Amino acid sequence: MPLFASGLRKIRRNLLRVQSGQKPWVAKVGFFTAEQIAKINEARVSMGFPALLPEILFHGSHLYVSRCVKDNYTIDQVLEQIESALGESSVVDPSPPAVVLRNPNKRFDHKGNPVNDKAVFECSGRQPYADLYSVIPDGDGLKEKPKRR
Repeated sequence: MPLFASGLRKIRRNLLRVQSGQKPWVAKVGFFTAEQIAKINEARVSMGFPALLPEILFHGSHLYVSRCVKDNYTIDQVLEQIESALGESSVVDPSPPAVVLRNPNKRFDHKGNPVNDKAVFECSGRQPYADLYSVIPDGDGLKEKPKRR
């Protein structure tokens, strides 16, 4: 699995820090598979962006606000989304310019909805690393935002 053995623990720690009003730390929580990072870097280089290293960082402020505060997910539910989105079967979503991993295998969320989890990465602030910025459980029944063009 592309999360380090301590990855979920570090992610939980940061989300709990944000929840309690403390500043989270930046932590290395996982990595892209060789195939994933090759596809990501091929696309980035073709668009004139620098290649990334395979390690994934996590801060968590945006993710906590968007999923726990705005969408009312619990931290445990967000951890399930992250674990699914970063699974070994996840594929690079070819929709530039964002780096997105999408798990093609549906899982059932806490409401029984079949969802495909996506992980969205921010890749400019902590180069040469990708920062796990958000997760999106596609199919969760929440109103979808229109895609930017």
